Amino acid sequence: MTMKQYTLEELKKLKGKSDLDRLENMTEKELEEAAKSDPDSAWLTDEELKQFKRPNKEFFDRFKK
Repeated sequence: MTMKQYTLEELKKLKGKSDLDRLENMTEKELEEAAKSDPDSAWLTDEELKQFKRPNKEFFDRFKK
């Protein structure tokens, strides 16, 4: 996977460039098709998803301030 790094100035210029209206108006099927067609998307199988475990309370407590 290729990653692009941005400077803070570049990120500020990109702000507002995404098409959130289009994204918010997509159906679940359209979102799924878009994700599957993205070569950078890690589309997991049902078997792979079953391997994930819910984090315990201690995990979340580490991030509380």
